Amino acid sequence: MITVRYRAANDLDLKALTEGRGSLVRNLVTASLPAAAIAFGVAYLIWRSLRAASVVAVSLFAASLISNISFFRKVRRRSLTADTAAVEVFEVSADRVLDIEPLGDNAPALCFFVGDGKALLLVGQWLLNCRSFPARSFQLHRWRESKECFRIEVTGPQIEAEPSKVQLRPAHRFRQLEIIDAAPGSLQDDLDRALDKNLRK
Repeated sequence: MITVRYRAANDLDLKALTEGRGSLVRNLVTASLPAAAIAFGVAYLIWRSLRAASVVAVSLFAASLISNISFFRKVRRRSLTADTAAVEVFEVSADRVLDIEPLGDNAPALCFFVGDGKALLLVGQWLLNCRSFPARSFQLHRWRESKECFRIEVTGPQIEAEPSKVQLRPAHRFRQLEIIDAAPGSLQDDLDRALDKNLRK
């Protein structure tokens, strides 16, 4: 069973959004400045020109600064916006889960069978951040606007994912979370039908 509800972002959501990304000043001092200094040194060794090396270093630092400011403004905007439906919460209860072969770096890939001929496909390394997963029941949180999944809360016992020969294919187009019509015995055909870029609307 899957139910979906919407809610406003809370402190845990914003923490998950910025987790591992530090603060603006910290990112600039510990990452951007050293990277710019290394770029300066390499450029100087190549061209033997202080001007060329300075242009490369300043350009790299400016790009990093803009990227960091954009990210932290987005976080602040989300924290200040009173959007009562900013977060989608999927409450999932599954009776089976299959481990399917991922495509490239999109690992792991898990397919949960939730009843009524429906399956929940979860794909990506973000799944590795959750302990005691996969589980028989859990809540999955994602940003409604970007469709980016950011947290899983386990609410039931852990279960082992059953190995399978089912695989994601190069023709498949999918996000971190997909809800499809599927059954364990026909999962490969169901994935092909639901995710094939040539068939998908």
